[in-house]
Amino acid sequence: MNLLLLEPAEVERGEARVGGRRARHLLDVLRVQPGAVVRAGIVDGARGHATVLAAEPDGVRLRVDCTEPPDQGQDVLLLAVPRPKVLARILEHAAALGYRHIALFRSWKVEKSHLGSRALRPEVQRAHLLLGLEQGQRTHLPEVHFFALFRPFVEDQLAALPLPAHRFCAHPAAATATAELRLSQGAPFALALGPDGGFVPYEVEQLAARGFLPVRLSSSPLRTESALSALHGQLDLLRQQR
Repeated sequence: MNLLLLEPAEVERGEARVGGRRARHLLDVLRVQPGAVVRAGIVDGARGHATVLAAEPDGVRLRVDCTEPPDQGQDVLLLAVPRPKVLARILEHAAALGYRHIALFRSWKVEKSHLGSRALRPEVQRAHLLLGLEQGQRTHLPEVHFFALFRPFVEDQLAALPLPAHRFCAHPAAATATAELRLSQGAPFALALGPDGGFVPYEVEQLAARGFLPVRLSSSPLRTESALSALHGQLDLLRQQR
């Protein structure tokens, strides 16, 4: 836990009290005592620090001072629904990396059983997103939307998402390598990732028709979570270059 993340309702008159997992981490891992200062933030709000006022077995009381502006990530992730355990990890990765919007959808190679998983429940997703925010020291909770069918998603609903001008579709057979790309400095991007088996040609064509350039990271297919980390890292580096 690199950031103590607090819900807005937990902060009252500049103080907060936390229990459960967060308190155990503060007490057992960080071994805080009264007077200790930890990085803190408020969900969808400012960042700063919190000073421990009391450390007791059943909870920790803190004085909260969060005045730093929140992160302003604008990246968008389009993700074909992976296996439930993988989805949980990817949501954490995406939150830590600063994605602002996440669109989940069913592509051709997504098993129908994945759509009935508890990993698609909003409360389960929120818990994993919060873990990712703690890891990345971020506070902005990504918005997650689910679309059950690929074709209605791209034809009727994709245009309603706040898509940046830079749009990419991961595809091992793409003609364009990420090393050939040029991104505007600091510009946000949208990244579409298929399941472990990849997108079928029709899906790549439909995304390309809507401005998503097919790109390859390497000639070897990667697992979805590996592709997310590697592609995001390369695209983020490209937009930082002058």
